[in-house]
Amino acid sequence: MMHRFITLLLVTTLSSHSINAHAFQGKDAALQNQDHLIISLQKELRTPHYRKEILPNDFSSLSLLVTFGTSTNQPPAYLRSIVKLFSNMLKSSHYVNAAAFSHLLETLPADLAPYFSLPASREYITNSALYDATFVDRFKSTVNTVLYSKFSTEYESFRQDPDLFLKKISANIVTLAQEEIVQEQLRQGIIRLCEIALSKLIWDPAQQEETWLITKKISEQLATLLEHNILDDTNDLDDLHWTLLNRYCYFIELTATDMPETFYKTIRHDIRSNNLVLFALKEQDYMVEPKLSYMQRTLLEAETASYRHRAGITQQ
Repeated sequence: MMHRFITLLLVTTLSSHSINAHAFQGKDAALQNQDHLIISLQKELRTPHYRKEILPNDFSSLSLLVTFGTSTNQPPAYLRSIVKLFSNMLKSSHYVNAAAFSHLLETLPADLAPYFSLPASREYITNSALYDATFVDRFKSTVNTVLYSKFSTEYESFRQDPDLFLKKISANIVTLAQEEIVQEQLRQGIIRLCEIALSKLIWDPAQQEETWLITKKISEQLATLLEHNILDDTNDLDDLHWTLLNRYCYFIELTATDMPETFYKTIRHDIRSNNLVLFALKEQDYMVEPKLSYMQRTLLEAETASYRHRAGITQQ
């Protein structure tokens, strides 16, 4: 009986707070003057109703504020504060609509890209592969390039005033280091936001196979964060995929007896294709059950429970 109560709760929640693409159109029209954007949203964002009911089903305000930041060249500190704000608000939400979160991820990588473009380091990056490198490898290369460039083109300045010359080089290196540190701070904030949201995802059981399609899409969208250098470590992507998988497997367990045979057949068919981003990464910890095995076991147990339920077989 408990699983049916939870299923009913999920259906009621998702149907009563479905994503409304027009919900913010009036607000967008009223916010053409970007100087008043944050002030206009401030009152709404402070309400418990927004945190617990609106935000989990519609991330339009977050997208709007990120877009505002990039279009008006706001500093990284602005984005960091916005991400922190929404992360903390999500903590008081009891759930996150999976479709709404997927909708956010659709545009988030492109919206965030300007904050990860490394404007100061770009002048000294001679190999495009360094954009995807780790902080240590990229910083080592850019510092070497700075030293070579300065000594080869401004050697006379070094001879005339070594102290001033070295101070200028030090200032350049500090600028590069600060840029890398700020970028890493932004990266960790975004990872934290995604982790909180993923850990609270819910799907509409009435959508059946569509819930699996949304889950696959989210796993692919998370991977694009790596492509845009918003994530720079596959371990971080692996962690996010684990959070997504754990949450979806929990959903399968809760709704096992309510799902038709086609639901399980669709997922099994996809898994056999060996073409899923969710299981593409090499497992990072050999001591833990692999993601693919975990998913297959969850499906088998849920399908068995579903069959027993349809056949009227009760557990002893």
